[in-house]
Amino acid sequence: MNVVYIIGGGLLLLWLISGIVRDFQGKNKIIQVVDNNCIGCQRCLKRCRHRVLDKVSDEKRTHVFVKNPDYCTACGDCMNACKFNALELIERK
Repeated sequence: MNVVYIIGGGLLLLWLISGIVRDFQGKNKIIQVVDNNCIGCQRCLKRCRHRVLDKVSDEKRTHVFVKNPDYCTACGDCMNACKFNALELIERK
């Protein structure tokens, strides 16, 4: 029974440490849209929990842009949703 507690405690500790590292990395990074790759499918909009991204339509096409960069935590959820490599993480300025 003690082995189960040790394994469970170890997994909990790893989960907490990974969250802290992710938060620290997010303070230095921000999402950027690669316009040439974006086809306007809006999968990233649906995945972003922080409402960082929005869509814009011009005479040529619909595409995504970064609307609220201050809300970006660099979690990568939008990048995982994008099938066209239209999103990348860059250093904050």
